[in-house]
Amino acid sequence: MNSRGKVERRKHVRHPLSMTIQFYHGQSRREYPARTVNISNGGMLMYVPVSAPVAPGHTIRINLGSQPRPEFSGLGGGPRDATIVRVEREEIAEVGYLPVGVHFID
Repeated sequence: MNSRGKVERRKHVRHPLSMTIQFYHGQSRREYPARTVNISNGGMLMYVPVSAPVAPGHTIRINLGSQPRPEFSGLGGGPRDATIVRVEREEIAEVGYLPVGVHFID
């Protein structure tokens, strides 16, 4: 358990990663900017503009480019498809963007 009393269910260790990216949102067929927060081999947390029509279950495509750090070696250098698993709308006022959790599709 962590300090909030929640059981940690993640299979992969998260690593901080702060960079600007673009993602393609399949449902709207548009690209949006985002800023990464942390990443693992299984997924990532990113901040997206409140205007992006994201919702759990939506599919996106992210291109992270080549990451030289060894902890990112499993991510590959090309685009990654992902499913949005969490959109934290209650956090908008705090950070000014929507925190969005995604799970990479293998």
